[in-house]
Amino acid sequence: MSSLPFDVVMLDIIARLPPVAVTKCKTASKKWLAYISKPEFLRMHCHFMRASPDQKILTVGNPSLCLVRSLNFADANYFLATDVPTPFNVRPRNLLFLASLDGMLCVCLKNTCELLLWNPLTRACKKLSNSIKQGFYKVQHDAIGFYVDSSFDYNIVHIKRRRGTIAVYIYSLRLGSWKSVRFLKKRTYHGQTYNWSSATFSGDGLYFRVSQYWLAGHKMIIRFDVNTKQFSELPFPNASGEGPNGALVCIRSELHMFVASGYYERPVDLWKLHNGSWMLLCSFPFRRCLPFPEITSIIYLNLKDSCLMITEWGQVIEFDLQLDECDFFSPTTFGHIIHGSVYTETILSPGF
Repeated sequence: MSSLPFDVVMLDIIARLPPVAVTKCKTASKKWLAYISKPEFLRMHCHFMRASPDQKILTVGNPSLCLVRSLNFADANYFLATDVPTPFNVRPRNLLFLASLDGMLCVCLKNTCELLLWNPLTRACKKLSNSIKQGFYKVQHDAIGFYVDSSFDYNIVHIKRRRGTIAVYIYSLRLGSWKSVRFLKKRTYHGQTYNWSSATFSGDGLYFRVSQYWLAGHKMIIRFDVNTKQFSELPFPNASGEGPNGALVCIRSELHMFVASGYYERPVDLWKLHNGSWMLLCSFPFRRCLPFPEITSIIYLNLKDSCLMITEWGQVIEFDLQLDECDFFSPTTFGHIIHGSVYTETILSPGF
């Protein structure tokens, strides 16, 4: 390794190591510490970790405890959870997990409505709220998106619905400040009859699923272009059956959507967004009533080429993307209600 250029060692070898190992490398020398703290190294480290099969799930095990474990349910070490102390002056049950990206979680403190960014591995956190009432989240009214742009600046998009109006603010982690951007001119989505999901980050866009609360209500996908900072509308996939509903997920850097139609015994279709149009990939003959999308999260697993649908009651449905099959199971370690977030560990901290 001594014959290799230092940049090659750091960016092509050290950056691929697990975050815990990279943290230990910081103690090798002051030179290593300085290089590992550079944005160039952090960018490559995050790039490699996004493809890592070792995804984590953070859950609130009881009213005063946060636990982190591997998301690989087949691994015997799955049951070995790690206790994670929180830097917030609230009980973990009062944490609302809204989004995650590159090891950082966007969290809302329920007692104050404040937004924060937190890395459970490095334990670093940063408040996003300020004295002019920016960075305060209202449950069932607001929506959050989390993205990183081409300049390696991490941004939070906060959509606020208040009294029949929509205001949109973007927080830049690099600048440490908020700015406002314009929403669509139409007022269709301003009312409280619509439910907004947290955004799914894919390519150069954030995608929000917006639907009326009743099953057969109006549904649309709102796209936010992270480059132009403009919003646009995308239709739902042209699914057959009554009351189609769905959940978005990014698979291999492309936007996909699981869609279920009907009320009780309904199959699940997987669609992919290709050149602005939806393309049906496969169908899963599922025979259970799926309670998504409002109370589920969809996660793509790199290792198994499958997706997990996790409900708030600890139920897990695994969709095998190679065999077009699905399986239903309930991990006993979850308990009754799920409060938490899925993320990939990195050494990136909110104050980098």
